Amino acid sequence: MNGTQFLQQLKSDLFNDWKPFEVAWLFLFIAAQIGIYIHSPDSILGMVAGISGIICNVFITKGKISNYLFGLIFAYSYFYVSLGQNFLGEMNTTLYVYIPAQFIGYFLWKEHMQNAGKSEAVIVKALSVKGWLVLAAFITIGTLLFVQALNAAGGSSTGLDGLTTIIVVAAQGLMLLRYREQWLLWIVLNILSIVLWAENPSMYIMYSAYLLNSLYGYYNWIKLQKMA
Repeated sequence: MNGTQFLQQLKSDLFNDWKPFEVAWLFLFIAAQIGIYIHSPDSILGMVAGISGIICNVFITKGKISNYLFGLIFAYSYFYVSLGQNFLGEMNTTLYVYIPAQFIGYFLWKEHMQNAGKSEAVIVKALSVKGWLVLAAFITIGTLLFVQALNAAGGSSTGLDGLTTIIVVAAQGLMLLRYREQWLLWIVLNILSIVLWAENPSMYIMYSAYLLNSLYGYYNWIKLQKMA
């Protein structure tokens, strides 16, 4: 897909196949992010991360490939917000998972798209029993090892930070491979992240929006899987 085709795809994703409540939901949380910044202008990067992250996640919910453009904006801004809070796990996740995933995901998804209404959406898969066992083992062992590494590096909130980091890696992998179960991990992650960022209004609102979006995302990806 060349630059012109990508712009056409982006235009289609932005203006086609939107339900009224999806549009209302998107603008509601963007307005909330802007309102939080006006009330407590602590970090413009936090606002940018919040807005781009919400747009990215709503686009993922709908299976739109242009989510990766907004995901890239989110990843770079979120890295610097995490740096300011000394959340080493979040920083490393962003640098080594979120940023590379935007490029990898785009090329993996573009070969597996289907027509969905007036636009395209990704073809969705579901985990097998074996897949669930591998996922559970990865999260358990990965968290134990990563928490030890964060403690050695002097990070903050290492237990929660370590767990959320490993869940992100697992959920991001499922997303790249187009598994609907990614949304169950995002639901858990967003609840934990609300706790982690409780003192940062922009991040708190962002993850609250993510939580609601994850619930809808799981529902919508079940529908997309049935269309495949």
